[in-house]
Amino acid sequence: MKLLTKLTAICAMSLFMAGCFDGSNSRAEAPAPTIDFTEFVKTQFDRTTDEAQPANVNGVDLSFNDQNNPQAFDDLLQ
Repeated sequence: MKLLTKLTAICAMSLFMAGCFDGSNSRAEAPAPTIDFTEFVKTQFDRTTDEAQPANVNGVDLSFNDQNNPQAFDDLLQ
């Protein structure tokens, strides 16, 4: 009977411990850094050549810091 009690206790503890670990990371992940849209566009203008590859913008988090600056891109097309 003592063996059955010990096995039951071990199984119960194993189930309890398995429920505590769900595989998720409890640490908060650092947010991806944002890229300034104005600087991104100006960089793309600087790298224009016949051989330039398109910029991959999938998953890029852009910040629009110059929303109230109508002259933000004036220096690009002069």
